[in-house]
Amino acid sequence: MSRIRNIIIAILVTVIIGAAVVFYFYINMIPDNDPTYAGNTVGNLYNGGYFCELDDHVYFRNNYDNGCLYSMTVDEQDIKPLTTMNVYFVSGAGNYLYYYMDSQHLSNSTSGIGTTVKYYGVYQSRTDGTKQKCLYRGRTAAQQLCGNYIYFQIKEADGGQLAKIKTDKTNLSIVSEEYIDPCGFYDGKIYFTGVTNDHNLYMMDTQNNDKITKIADGYIFYPIYHDGYIYYMDAVDNYHLKRMELSTNRVEELTSNRVDCFNLNDNYIFYSVSEALIPALHVMTLDGSSDVPVLQGLYFHISLTSKYVYFTAFNDDMRIYHMPIDGSEAPSLFNPIE
Repeated sequence: MSRIRNIIIAILVTVIIGAAVVFYFYINMIPDNDPTYAGNTVGNLYNGGYFCELDDHVYFRNNYDNGCLYSMTVDEQDIKPLTTMNVYFVSGAGNYLYYYMDSQHLSNSTSGIGTTVKYYGVYQSRTDGTKQKCLYRGRTAAQQLCGNYIYFQIKEADGGQLAKIKTDKTNLSIVSEEYIDPCGFYDGKIYFTGVTNDHNLYMMDTQNNDKITKIADGYIFYPIYHDGYIYYMDAVDNYHLKRMELSTNRVEELTSNRVDCFNLNDNYIFYSVSEALIPALHVMTLDGSSDVPVLQGLYFHISLTSKYVYFTAFNDDMRIYHMPIDGSEAPSLFNPIE
């Protein structure tokens, strides 16, 4: 009887261990995304990736805590810190976030041996900040979650490269020897400005071996695809904001002033002007009509969520401003640490 009992116990222990192993791998498995899924909007990433809306939460770089990653609800409630190091280019899918993180600037609450260890590179974590993992260690710049891959720029002394790595930390490869900006990802394609030989508009098909096709000639900077148009800053025409209809290549001028940065959603374009008689943040409809100034001054890092527009002032690395996206309230300071 004792022998039978020992056999039963051994079987049960084996089953329990096997189930525990399966459960461990299950809860740590990175689920596949739709290959056309974008981890953040193009406009938000062009503005540094400070804010990223995912489901019913917003994940953001908190300038008041040395740029560390925080989370909150879309209506700015339940604010929580997620990292103790500063982040940029935040994106996400499902239960996971992706961002560049380094220890150059640490949270105000950080102390001890962690302050002397150097961390930097492309990171992944759960949306609650746990299970932080370095996917690529190195000095990188712009990055975007494109389906199941993080496309990111590798910085080098004389420029850099475009690389990609799968979200499960496999399949690292160099995509291009050019320092291509991957932020302009939409529907499986990256729209980008040529770097080495020209500044034409190109498209990289991430579903077709990253094949590159030229779309249009010009000096087309910060291209954003939206509803059949490419919105961009025309470097030849003093960085006026324009849009090009892709089906015809017909170009429309949207501003008569030099634009420093812009962002857009389904209804509005928010943009910053510095060389006008009165520098200001402006808002207008997608065809350039109904243009009105929002706030006088020079502003950058224009970020949009479904409820708010966020932005920072020139030469001010601390304060963040916000305003309801529908303009129902005047701009005011956003202070997630009070």
